[in-house]
Amino acid sequence: MQATNSRMSRRQPAIRLLAQEFGESSLSEKGPGEFDPAFVITKLGARVNRLLVAGLLESLEPRETSSGTMWQGQLRDASGTHYFSVGHFDSDTVQAQVETLASLHESGDPILLMIVAKGRCYTTEEGAVYTSMRPEEIAIIDRQRYATWLVQASQETMKRVADHDAAAALAPSRQAYAEAGIPAHSIEGLLKSREFYGDTDTEVHRLMVMRALDIAEGKREVSENSWNAPPAVPKNDTTETKENAPEAEIGDILTSIIEQLDEGKGVDLENVLSSASARGFDRQTSETKLDQLVDEGMLKEPRFGWFSLS
Repeated sequence: MQATNSRMSRRQPAIRLLAQEFGESSLSEKGPGEFDPAFVITKLGARVNRLLVAGLLESLEPRETSSGTMWQGQLRDASGTHYFSVGHFDSDTVQAQVETLASLHESGDPILLMIVAKGRCYTTEEGAVYTSMRPEEIAIIDRQRYATWLVQASQETMKRVADHDAAAALAPSRQAYAEAGIPAHSIEGLLKSREFYGDTDTEVHRLMVMRALDIAEGKREVSENSWNAPPAVPKNDTTETKENAPEAEIGDILTSIIEQLDEGKGVDLENVLSSASARGFDRQTSETKLDQLVDEGMLKEPRFGWFSLS
């Protein structure tokens, strides 16, 4: 799915987004120029022109319009549902792919997809604002590739959560955000998000990340209905660092992460620590436990900073 020509390489980068974050967005912006990119701004401050999503194809239905057949689809990930459409204005390749997918979908077999798409907000006649996608590239993927995407999307989500929470405690200014160490590429989106949405509770995003990691680690089925947020729980129960968690629990989590994400070459340290951190385990405790598991022979380190099961 990588760009293969100079025009595509100059495109806006595709951001990995869980459906819950994208779907709750209602702010969009576009520059004054004819060819200026348009962005959807999420509550966590992501400025989304393109997005890279993955999930289970839930529906794909044709709808006849005056301009020809319009395909409308739903792609469900661990947090909710993405909505997409493909019509005569899309490339012949994408239209052909969608027709093939529709035939496969009719067989009833589950289909996991990865899609690069342009994102947009649209407003109904009643004034409601919704998000949707226009696919540019579509690929059928396997369970392992989906697990890898879930981990990557979770990592990026948690980075946005951290930047959002840090910004919420500061005066809303570029200087204050920059002095606090918030990445320069995140500042504009965070300022616009804060001005438009106001205070945002990031707890639901943490819960969605935990659900995504459960699926990535095989603790939930890919096909499990998961678009509804889990019941609210006290904040300490999900965000408190588990510094005093039993060593067996930490070890089980780390080995589970590595088992599910290892594609044959091991799993890099950052992926393991980020996944454990999203579950509430502080990085230092997780790293210490990794070293212990290697010393005990439960894990091996085929090359520096990469881990696999023994």
